[in-house]
Amino acid sequence: MHWILLLVSGSLEAVWAHALADILDPVNAGVFLLALTGSVWGLQRAMRTVPMGTAYAIWVGVGASVTALWSAIDGEPFGPGKIVSLALIVVGVVGLELTSGKGGKDAEAAP
Repeated sequence: MHWILLLVSGSLEAVWAHALADILDPVNAGVFLLALTGSVWGLQRAMRTVPMGTAYAIWVGVGASVTALWSAIDGEPFGPGKIVSLALIVVGVVGLELTSGKGGKDAEAAP
């Protein structure tokens, strides 16, 4: 469940980032506020079971990746350097999950 929350809330980060580009438009302002609220709420809920550092890194990584892909679809230049960089983000996020332990906050605090 925590992975789903992090993926959805990270994706909502991309939504509010795109809405922020034209925040003076009332519709975009509403989208921004709703997406921001949902994004942070999902992160907070996921941090109940996932260590804070891992959850935040996953949230940011998903948000950055989705934002970059969305921007590429919108016509922003997207070359090999960005592809490699996004792949490194994905590898880092997977690495964090693999090394964070499965016991949540208690496992991280154990000696």
